[in-house]
Amino acid sequence: MNRQSTIHITIRFGDPLRKAVGARRVTLSLSGDATLADLLVHLARTYPGFERAFRGDDLGRDHPYILFLNGRPVTRPNYAQARLADGDTVHIVLPVVGGDHA
Repeated sequence: MNRQSTIHITIRFGDPLRKAVGARRVTLSLSGDATLADLLVHLARTYPGFERAFRGDDLGRDHPYILFLNGRPVTRPNYAQARLADGDTVHIVLPVVGGDHA
C-alpha cells in the first residue's frame, strides 16, 4: 500500500486531559506509517503533562481514557495496529459514568 510521507491528524481532547495539553483541539503532522501508539508517544513528547494525565495518575484510575478514530472506539491492545491516514480525527475522552437516579 502506498502511504503518504506526512499525514495531518486532528486530535480532540476531553476534560480533564484538555487541561494537560492546553487546548481542546490540535492538528499534528506525523509520518505516513503512524499508528495510534505513535500518536500517543508524540503527544507525550510534545506536551509535558500529557503522559501523566493520560495514565490517569491524578484520577486514581489506570488509563481511564477512550480513544476514538474517526468515531470508532479503539481499545488499548489495538493502538499499535490502528494505522492513521491523512485527515483522520482522533478523540481522546474520559467516559462518563452514570449513577443511580433514584
